[in-house]
Amino acid sequence: MRRLQILLLTLLAALLIFQAAYSLRWVIAHDEAPLLYEGFLMQLEGRMPYRDLFDFQMPGSFIAYYLLGLLSNFGPFRLRLLDLGILAVLLTVTFLFMRRFGKIPALAAALLFGLKYMQGGAFMSLQREYLFLIFIASALWINLRDDLTPRDHLLAGFLFGLAAIIKPHAALGLLPIGIFHITNLRKHSMRFLLPAAIGFSIPILLITLWLAWTGALIPFINIARNYWPLYAQINGQMEITPAGTRLPFLITQSIKLGGHALWLLPALIGVYLTPQENKKHAYLLAGLAACYAIYPALSGQFFEYHYIPFIYFIVITSSLAFAPAIKNFKLFTFNLQPQVILPLSSFILIFAILVNVRPSNTFTRQIEGRPIAKTTDRASVIAKYLEDNLQAGDTVQPLDWTGGTLLAMLETRAPLATTYVFDFYFYHHASTPYIQSLRADFMKQMRKKNPRFIVEVTAIDKPWISGEDTTREFPELREFLNKNYSIEVEKDDYLIYKRH
Repeated sequence: MRRLQILLLTLLAALLIFQAAYSLRWVIAHDEAPLLYEGFLMQLEGRMPYRDLFDFQMPGSFIAYYLLGLLSNFGPFRLRLLDLGILAVLLTVTFLFMRRFGKIPALAAALLFGLKYMQGGAFMSLQREYLFLIFIASALWINLRDDLTPRDHLLAGFLFGLAAIIKPHAALGLLPIGIFHITNLRKHSMRFLLPAAIGFSIPILLITLWLAWTGALIPFINIARNYWPLYAQINGQMEITPAGTRLPFLITQSIKLGGHALWLLPALIGVYLTPQENKKHAYLLAGLAACYAIYPALSGQFFEYHYIPFIYFIVITSSLAFAPAIKNFKLFTFNLQPQVILPLSSFILIFAILVNVRPSNTFTRQIEGRPIAKTTDRASVIAKYLEDNLQAGDTVQPLDWTGGTLLAMLETRAPLATTYVFDFYFYHHASTPYIQSLRADFMKQMRKKNPRFIVEVTAIDKPWISGEDTTREFPELREFLNKNYSIEVEKDDYLIYKRH
């Protein structure tokens, strides 16, 4: 059975390396483009999030993409190298803390998550859930060691704090880790609680001071108070969740586990088979998987990338099913011999792998010689137009979200006219005073800045928000465009306007 496990892991390693090599040709796609473009504006124009850029992301997200842009010069090949470098570090850390369960489970854990990450393709690449995962994995590596000192707990808390400033829900993992240490330390639980709390607070305090120093704290609080509650009502189908149906929607979607429920079976078997000396550590992995299973429900949107932390922990917990041989095992009233236990648990994990692990659509399109996505083709055409027509001092205003305009503006280093990077804010909860105030402020800036070019994506992959109190109408903007601009490029999925 061990030979079969080793053969399977060898094949998985080969598939991972093969896909990783192809990923070096991936282009910037989906959420990468807006965040990297904002990082470009921070780096070269000195713009501050919230103060000079209207966006609802956490401060840590801006810092992460600012650093990625700084290290890559916003080039796709260098970004792919950074992506693979982060993945290599994450998988190495995973292997190191999983070694206590055996080398085969440790290797399986690292390879399986690497393949699941690659399976997401270019659209999952460098998502924020992936970026903060390296901090959580490093904190777990610390917490799985024996004889921890207060300094270790401080560092682990600090790592969770770094994750939380990227996405606040990332701190969910502190709950099972806290229970794990409190039950172990009992009377000395403060040895864990106080240093961990101090460490967790440090990144949050530093971010708060940074925002206050740059004059961005008040705008950030304003966005958090007024826009976050509105955005939280948008679900994973880009619809406004109707009033009174939110709780049933959250329960229904949470039960589905994003289509990853099959991993529960090998995970439960793996925890059950774990020898007693490592049982509490296996429970910790299972507890982390359970916590991050509810992570998507906290945002209420259930996007595919929201499941990255859950996939990570359920996959590494499932790898425990490749258990080392033990003398015997009692299942209820039946005594099972090693020659039965190991093949059975391995078969269940292998079945889950065959069903759940497959090449990404991006990889498949590459093999078939097809473009990675329509938005990247659209971005190339828009970028060519801007490159040919932009002059010194010109500014561009995108009327888009993830439809390709911001990628084109990043590639051509086109300056942004207003503080609004996207326009989808203006079309949901359109009757609320806050959205009306955003519309008014946007039009005020447009009249003042008079951008030379305006690029509007009209395709469905923009994407559009639908449901109660949503619209696609913006009369003041249409009047402004009709009066001051002519259409230079008109396609089925986008328009480029030029100022008279």
